Amino acid sequence: MPVTTLDSLHALSADTWDALLPGAQPFLRHAFHSALEDSGSVGGDSGWQPSHRLWCDDQGQVRAALPAYLKRHSYGEYVFDHAW
Repeated sequence: MPVTTLDSLHALSADTWDALLPGAQPFLRHAFHSALEDSGSVGGDSGWQPSHRLWCDDQGQVRAALPAYLKRHSYGEYVFDHAW
């Protein structure tokens, strides 16, 4: 089964993503990660590029998902803070 990478969670419906969650998981829900993208907290010049993983079966049905982000720079991390 191939793994697919999404550069935006908007490429997948909220119903499909949320159906994979085992119960109440507010920080894994589609709405939470979509809000991060919509607000600009991730993507663009934030340094965090959405890179969500989907595992689909041979019929193309999503069987598992992982919210993931690639860090593009070190700004905002304490050990790399330019102020000190």
